[in-house]
Amino acid sequence: MIKTSNFTMHENIDLSKEIALVAPTDTPFTTLLLNKKLVETAGSVTINWREKTLDDTEDISKIEGHTPDTFTASGRAEKSNIMEIFSKAVQVSGSAQASNVVGINDLFASEINDRLTEVKVNIEKKMLAPTNYNDGSTAPFIRRMKSVFEQVHPDNVVEIETAPTQADFKAVVKKLWDAGLGSNEFYAFVNADFKEIIDGFYANQINYNMPMDTFGFVANKVITNYGVVNVVLNRHMPVDKILVVDPAYLRLVYLRKPAFEMLAKDGDNIKGMVITECSLKLLNSKAVAVAQ
Repeated sequence: MIKTSNFTMHENIDLSKEIALVAPTDTPFTTLLLNKKLVETAGSVTINWREKTLDDTEDISKIEGHTPDTFTASGRAEKSNIMEIFSKAVQVSGSAQASNVVGINDLFASEINDRLTEVKVNIEKKMLAPTNYNDGSTAPFIRRMKSVFEQVHPDNVVEIETAPTQADFKAVVKKLWDAGLGSNEFYAFVNADFKEIIDGFYANQINYNMPMDTFGFVANKVITNYGVVNVVLNRHMPVDKILVVDPAYLRLVYLRKPAFEMLAKDGDNIKGMVITECSLKLLNSKAVAVAQ
């Protein structure tokens, strides 16, 4: 819990632990990355990495005593994303801070906790936006990260009609299995309408509706031929998409970890802001699949 007594002028208060705890059911995608410790730090506003691809030549059998005449190197595609700044500010008058507010012992600290929640929700929305990317080179010069949908491989998109079928759901899960990434546990993020439809697929099967709250939210487990899928309701998912991810290949990357900064006092009030600068890295574009 954040308290006003923690705040000192010109000192930044690290909120990276607090952000993992706030609003888990409203931010399941971000909470999953934080609680699985799939977090990295960066040294600039642009992050770069390489996506390795193994050679898939089928026949590599040779005769006894052969001399190699073909040499193979892994493919390495250049990938990048950009840091996005998230910030919310608070101002509380001296009178309001001194007043007794029912249920609130420290109004300013309560407001800071609320702004931290709002920052985390906004990060969740940006990571799950159908389109978000902007390099900030033109007005209003705001950098915006590539969302997870903007990083998925085109081959991992399954086109559906007006509503997903059970075959569609299995097809999008199979995309991750086809990629051969070595994981057998995936997470499917869906909005309320699609969640109801998926519930109907497995309503009479006993391996469904197994509550999992390890990460602070409830997931329903579906066992398929292609791996275990934890189906997670997410209010920030686009209404026309199912997102299936292998979290082992996702990273939340910070240039600046979530922090609180006191702002200069210039009257009968106290002011401060919650700020963070972060981005999303997808180490393998086939570790995510989408039905839409």
